[in-house]
Formats: sequence, structure tokens, C-alpha cells
Amino acid sequence: MSLPCLQEPIRNSLIDDAKARLKKHDAGTKYSHLPSSKYSILLPLLAKEGKLYLLLTLRSDKLRRSPGEVCFPGGKREPTDKDDMATALREAQEEVGLCPHQVEVVCRLVPLLIELSQRSGLEGRILQR
Repeated sequence: MSLPCLQEPIRNSLIDDAKARLKKHDAGTKYSHLPSSKYSILLPLLAKEGKLYLLLTLRSDKLRRSPGEVCFPGGKREPTDKDDMATALREAQEEVGLCPHQVEVVCRLVPLLIELSQRSGLEGRILQR
């Protein structure tokens, strides 16, 4: 038996366990009524060598907003986006080349609502979670 065959059951078990845990926090479409000027992110989990990894991106130092910050792939909703999931998947494809058909969305988490400061536009205050 080759090593990849031995690793497959471990990988599947790891993924199944992660899915079960995440599904307990699924908010579904409960918050889809919020204003359309929203931002959505994707928390991509990757299974490799018996471990789960969370994919993050590093923003370019040349960007106007949040240069050099580590973040999740995501961004602002566009008029053509059907919903928050479409926004997150589109942005992940643009930023890291992750094709939407390669992604299995396991759950939608409760949104974090932030009121932007009028002074800097970057500082936020948590309103509700």
C-alpha cells in the first residue's frame, strides 16, 4: 500500500470533523437583509499532511487602505454579486486564484457589524456580533 492511500482516510476524517464543527455555527441567510454596501470574506481551510491550514493573504504595501496587513481573501460587494457568498468567492478568485467550483462552502458565520469612523475611514467600532 502506498503512502497516499494511508493518508486519505486521515484527510477525510479531518475534513469531516471540521465540517461538523463549523456547521454548528451556521447562520444561513439570517442576516442577508442587511444593507448591500457590505464586505464579505472567505475563511479557506486547506487539508494537507493530516493538518488543517487557514489561508491568509498579505496586502500589498502599495495599497491605499490597510497596506501590508495580513487578512482573509474578501472585499466589497458588487452589484452583480447574488449574495454574500458570491462576493466572498469572487474576491477569493480575484485575490488568490481560488476557483469557486473548487470551494465547498460549509457554513456562513454571524456577521460582524462595524461603524466606520468619519475621521479616518479605517477605525471601526463594533456595533453587534
